[in-house]
Amino acid sequence: MKKQKIIKRHWLVLLLMTDLFFVFLVWLTGPGTFGSIAIIILLFTVFIVFTGYWIDQKRRKKQMEALQSFFIDPDEKAKQRLMTVTDEFWHPIIETISQQLCEQSQTIKEKRLELQNYQEFIEAWTHEVKTPLSLTTLLLANHREEMSPYVYNRMDHVRHTINSDVERILFYARLQSDHVDYNFAKMNLSDCVQECLEDFRAISDEKKIDVQLNLLPLQIISDKKVLTFMLSQLFSNAFKYTASDNGIVSIVSWSDTQENGRIHLAIRDNGKGVPPEDVPFLFDKGFTGNHPDRQGATGMGLYLVKKYAEALSIDVNIEPISTSGQGFGVKLLFPQVS
Repeated sequence: MKKQKIIKRHWLVLLLMTDLFFVFLVWLTGPGTFGSIAIIILLFTVFIVFTGYWIDQKRRKKQMEALQSFFIDPDEKAKQRLMTVTDEFWHPIIETISQQLCEQSQTIKEKRLELQNYQEFIEAWTHEVKTPLSLTTLLLANHREEMSPYVYNRMDHVRHTINSDVERILFYARLQSDHVDYNFAKMNLSDCVQECLEDFRAISDEKKIDVQLNLLPLQIISDKKVLTFMLSQLFSNAFKYTASDNGIVSIVSWSDTQENGRIHLAIRDNGKGVPPEDVPFLFDKGFTGNHPDRQGATGMGLYLVKKYAEALSIDVNIEPISTSGQGFGVKLLFPQVS
């Protein structure tokens, strides 16, 4: 850009020197007409300068449009259009850039196809694995009397854990899709919470966890399937990390008139909580933190909860108690139902 300005300045200086030379010749040949001819020469010079500037700007505009079109879609048509509005000096460079962009574009298309095939495989696998899981559920229900309570609870816990992992994979794959459909409907938050808690009854009975419910009959609008998945991830963490002795999981809902009637749902446990330095990263994908109890975790649960909460217009907050060493709490804030 600086070089182009210097070149333009040189051309202006040369043009001015030419005008001065012709003015000098006019003064030598005809001093009487010197003033009028000098003015005509200067006016003509100004006209030439502005005309050249207008033509140059129009040319540059065409070059920028052709360049932008070339970078958006570097096909043969865009390349030829760019070459027609640029000097031959740039043609070999344009050819090289065009070849590199085409190779990169082809590589990106191949990677996208591989990713799409991988996502389709994961989704197909998760649906297929649900068949033996459903069979396991049916067997446990029909042969419960033939098992001891301990064996049944352990088997049911294993079934639920596998099902939860499969659901997590499915929802993660769904999150990568270009378009995700949501089925919003009005529902009772308390009913949704208690239905989801049924899957954790076996583990709560085995670990003798005291589940404390304080739920109001509040109405929300959300996608029930997605919300159930989010709640299962939060419940799974609460039951997993609650205190080993006298474990307590508390689930509370309320409506806050000071926040335009927004509905709150808090899920708390009385475990060890998390270090304060881990809080800003709890919703990051794959983050497990430095707490010894969480080294075997995948770091995907809270990440998926946060991502789907954004899609459902739900705010997710970590409660202050989480860094006190006396428990951990997550709060969901639903928009008001009008």
